[in-house]
Amino acid sequence: MISSLGWIWEAGMTRRIGLAALAALLLASGGARAGEAAIGELIGLSPVEVRARLTGAPADAPLARGFEVARDGGADAYFTLDVLVADPRALHRRMLQRTHGDEPYDPDVPSCRSRLASEPRPPAAGDPVLAFRDGRLAAVLRPARAPPRSPAPSIDDRKAYERWIRQASIGPFQTGLGQLPLEDGAGFLGRWEAGRLTASERLSVDCAPLPRRPPITAPTKRRPLNNSDMQGLALLPFAVQLPGMNRDRARARDSGAATLASLGLGQRLPQDPKAFAASREGLRWHASARPGYGVLTVDLGGGRTRNLSDARDAVLVGVRDGAVTWISPPDGAGPRAGLLCIDAQGLAGAPRPGCHDWGNYRP
Repeated sequence: MISSLGWIWEAGMTRRIGLAALAALLLASGGARAGEAAIGELIGLSPVEVRARLTGAPADAPLARGFEVARDGGADAYFTLDVLVADPRALHRRMLQRTHGDEPYDPDVPSCRSRLASEPRPPAAGDPVLAFRDGRLAAVLRPARAPPRSPAPSIDDRKAYERWIRQASIGPFQTGLGQLPLEDGAGFLGRWEAGRLTASERLSVDCAPLPRRPPITAPTKRRPLNNSDMQGLALLPFAVQLPGMNRDRARARDSGAATLASLGLGQRLPQDPKAFAASREGLRWHASARPGYGVLTVDLGGGRTRNLSDARDAVLVGVRDGAVTWISPPDGAGPRAGLLCIDAQGLAGAPRPGCHDWGNYRP
């Protein structure tokens, strides 16, 4: 599928195009490959060219879709370095993890560790964000980090402790708690631009297959049933729902990808956004208090699962005055569906349709 910026994208699905060459590169020299470049050397390159410079990946290997924003008559796209250089099969595996998918483990999928070489940080600290303007790298930004949290109250005070767990902070995509993402348009750029990295700083990527899992041998003696087994038996009557649920998840992956492929930056919706969402399966419309603005969510389903929670991926699509202004995939640098589930007090919960439990969103 081709995005509005002309880049290949699949909603978490694997493709084998060009992967033989990529695998050969990654498995050479003891199964690992590393690349490093100064930001100044990468400025002006396309996403495919940046990826090739850092990993040696062939140009025809599928590329993840970035967080796309219409701005000043052009198009911006933002990628975390981690997503930009990832093998498509690794992105598929991440989709399975997000949606509690259960598919066979592929030991040959390479895993890439990307970082800012001049300032190594643990993966949890975030990833450099590459900003492309009209398809060419314009800047590399530091990831927006949440402010430090206050110390947790005593767990003995259950209400205070629960509130502390659910408390969210304002990130770069919101100007106020409870608001929809990007209500102030491109205002998030001002909150991001302060983290622009210099041209002399270097990006580093190391790719290698994950260690192979040891073979699982059957126990010589049958063990007694434990608590986990008893829970599984208690849920067995509900397991009849799984085949139908998995078929629906698979349909959503296909139909959601097709719907998303039909949407591009600057495109005007053929109907009022609320009516547009109501007339198509897998879409949900969240209107802002600001006239003319809102966010569409597109259901991208998930992998085959044995988990009845039915966790699914969702893409967010910003619409202003009937036109698409931004698109944010679930594994990108942009806002994610969980932001829709933060209320005006900053607590994760169910303030909008689709939200449930402690801030989980199901499209």
